[in-house]
Amino acid sequence: MALFARKRLQTRDPDPFPPWNPSPIWNQNLAGVSVTDATALGIVTVWRCVDLISSTIGSLSVHAYRDAERIDTPQILMRPNPTENRIDTWSALLTSALLRGNGYALMGDFDRFGHPRQLVVLDPDAVQVEVNADTGAITYKVGQEAYTRFEMLHMRGFMRPGHVVGQGVLDAHRHALGLAIAEHEWTERIFSEGSIPSGVITTDVDLSPEAATELKKAWVQSHGGRDRTPAVLSGGLAYKPIQLSNSDLELLEARKWSATQLAALFGVPAHLAGAPSSDSLTYSTVAEDSRAFVRFGLRPWVHRLEAALSNALPRGQSASISVADFMQPDMLTRYQAAAIAIEAGFKTVDEVRNEEGL
Repeated sequence: MALFARKRLQTRDPDPFPPWNPSPIWNQNLAGVSVTDATALGIVTVWRCVDLISSTIGSLSVHAYRDAERIDTPQILMRPNPTENRIDTWSALLTSALLRGNGYALMGDFDRFGHPRQLVVLDPDAVQVEVNADTGAITYKVGQEAYTRFEMLHMRGFMRPGHVVGQGVLDAHRHALGLAIAEHEWTERIFSEGSIPSGVITTDVDLSPEAATELKKAWVQSHGGRDRTPAVLSGGLAYKPIQLSNSDLELLEARKWSATQLAALFGVPAHLAGAPSSDSLTYSTVAEDSRAFVRFGLRPWVHRLEAALSNALPRGQSASISVADFMQPDMLTRYQAAAIAIEAGFKTVDEVRNEEGL
């Protein structure tokens, strides 16, 4: 069957139900730079946070349950789009929700009971959400086609009261992203266009332009590149290296601050996002940060994806994403707990071995 084989909808012009498409929170971008998906992902911290959350959740196993009993995993959860891997599909959906607040996937290949077996993730800019003022029914328009909520999987991010679409980091924190992008561009221009020399050779004697050029050439030939031999100067010459100015140091500190703030926006610990951290990292602090990241950074997005996927399953079934692999303690702790369980009698050796994948 074709991926988008479906019953045709009755065409009608739905009236907008204010506010069907909420305007962003008042959030001016005063940095004067373009804040888009592409420019935001050009910031290392943003890329790392989005990739870490979307790829991590996309790599987790998804199962289906009915009345708390696990059933065979349906095709739409096992491989929703035959043209790509499952991690690609869920990562794309999560990336859209993280940045834009909404992830859309058009469902198709319906079975004889009307249940979808495939889906394809759409660009959020291609989807327009409308709500009928009389019935409150939600319609998703893609080009000239209109789809119901039974044909469009809609994963929402942060929700504001009275709205039917989510709000992402790109809209809610445009000023923070704009500042980080402007700092990145300014630093790049300093190194590429600033023409800042590494040092200055001075003398009390007046030099002709030709003599100055020859002196610079001789210095570069003797001490440029990887040559770090001591320099011997005569004739009143002196070399003074150029250090970072106070404004340069402030720029570096500003970039560190922006990286820390961007990591906080996505709920990712600074050290996992590659941002500077004032805390001294030890094994215990890293392990605790990782557990906190699963609980407070990943789990909300896991539940959002589970809720969206459950809407695509038959009534009575629900999707469940396992995060057990990330919550497991170290091997010594697991073995100590297993020994206590076996000794207490509420687990057998075979059960423990099965949990350890043996």
